Amino acid sequence: MPVTTLLPEAVRRNGRRLPSARNVPVLGRFLGWLSPDFGGLIAATCFFCWSLTPSLLPRTWIYQAMVSGLTAIIGYAIGALLSWIVRLIVRRVRPELLRPSQRTRLIAWWSLGVASTAAAAWYLTSTAEWQTQIRTLMNVGSPGPNHYLLILLVAGAIFVVFLALGRVIRGAARRLRRFFARWVPPLVALIASVVCVAGIVFWSWTGLLYPTLLGVANDAFAAVNRETEAGNNAPASSTHSGGPGSLVSWESLGRKGREFVSSGPTVDELSAFNGRPAVDPVRAYVGMNSAETPAGLASLAVRELERAGGFDREVLVVVTTTGTGWVDGAAADALEYLYNGDSAIVAMQYSYLPSWISFVADQEQVQIAGRALFDAVHQAWLERPPDERPRLIVYGESLGAIGSAAAFDSLEDLQSKVDGALWVGSPTRHGLRTEFTEEREPGSPARLPVYEGGREVKFWGGWQEPMDLDFATDEPPVLFLQHASDPVTLWSWELMYSQPEWISEPHGPDVLPNLDWYPFVTFWQVTADMALSANVPAGHGHNYGGELVDAWLAVAPPDDWSPRRAEQLRQMVHSFEPQH
Repeated sequence: MPVTTLLPEAVRRNGRRLPSARNVPVLGRFLGWLSPDFGGLIAATCFFCWSLTPSLLPRTWIYQAMVSGLTAIIGYAIGALLSWIVRLIVRRVRPELLRPSQRTRLIAWWSLGVASTAAAAWYLTSTAEWQTQIRTLMNVGSPGPNHYLLILLVAGAIFVVFLALGRVIRGAARRLRRFFARWVPPLVALIASVVCVAGIVFWSWTGLLYPTLLGVANDAFAAVNRETEAGNNAPASSTHSGGPGSLVSWESLGRKGREFVSSGPTVDELSAFNGRPAVDPVRAYVGMNSAETPAGLASLAVRELERAGGFDREVLVVVTTTGTGWVDGAAADALEYLYNGDSAIVAMQYSYLPSWISFVADQEQVQIAGRALFDAVHQAWLERPPDERPRLIVYGESLGAIGSAAAFDSLEDLQSKVDGALWVGSPTRHGLRTEFTEEREPGSPARLPVYEGGREVKFWGGWQEPMDLDFATDEPPVLFLQHASDPVTLWSWELMYSQPEWISEPHGPDVLPNLDWYPFVTFWQVTADMALSANVPAGHGHNYGGELVDAWLAVAPPDDWSPRRAEQLRQMVHSFEPQH
């Protein structure tokens, strides 16, 4: 391809012959090859600036640079597509408009450069201000001012890399168009080339790259699953899976399973805290390598629960884990302290992948696992005499909340089978949560809806938003605990093209009042926040800590609990750092 086709119009001089390729600087040839679209750059600038507007959680400069760079290239693609459509229409109506003078083009490009620079500077200054505000709200240290210049540089580099990739794809499409034009009309050749390249790109992602990346991720996290964190040792208690007499081996539990059964308060710690003799709590857990099917895992989990004496305890909690098999230690510890060890928790692993990958790649698996485990436990629970059954509670956090709710068709079905439900940080795809939100009382906010007066179902925003957690009913209570700043509870595909209700409503106490919605951008903002959602202090984002004490007291209060110990217990479990 001749150099004249690679360099922009501004380099050409009234038909003069251009220097040979070896005399043109490499950078100049590269920039000429990129030849960015004017309309695409306008949209890229807008999207870049919008990516610097307030989000839900504080970010490091490198993470913000990655988000801004990817957001800018998405904006460029949208702008370039719209620009191409406009040129097609104008070419048929007023083609002379597509041939502006050299002076006009020069003024337009300079104007865009000045406006883009000014807008980027303004928004980078603004993002420094709101980052400071949100870090103050969440008691997180602020980065230095130089970090915001690095955001611009790194985001620009990411933008150029993806633009270059786009140019390679565009070059392939043009070659195909010239090839097809030998036999078919130009318009047909254009459509055929676009369809072919789009098909190849789509197949490369869905048929090659995505399955390969998912397989690589699965293999990598399977290797992590075989590891054991330092300090986690096989339990000496027979009431914990992997311990003496257990039906499942310590090695089979997986990384998060071993973490779960090897932690928790001891009998001595429980006795000292409650001032009376305690019993060893039951922690029954089955790793995903112990059986070939979810039903097989669930059946084994029930046998392990029976062996450990879980059905003889005062309360039995069925936990649907997150992607890696993680069970929130704060939730488990709080329950065991409240019941002085007279409790049982049963859970099973269904995946190696972290929640954020499972959430995007395979939500069906968690629902299958959630139904299988609850149905197996419930059937064994029903086989015991009514006066010998423990209080049966279901618990799910994050992705696990979706799986936990999958076992029930309606609120009536839930209340007919259990004695209470606690769902923490539930995603919007939680079936019952969606139903309660859509049927909420007029005037109540979408993020904390009031359903039928809050008698049987309550939504609580945590310590930042105190409320009455007493249920005015004899029906089994259902509690949703979800922070205003938790992106996991706010994310949805609809954020790309539709403003959600929670944006237009008064924001929560740890959300900036100037948080707004922008097409596509807000979707990526919230998606990016999900990856950081647990890396904030307890009480914010997806970190619930000591608030779980109050949640358990609302859903399953023990008969002999002394309220004076509540604050001490809150502080004990408040420092947990969830990682799932």
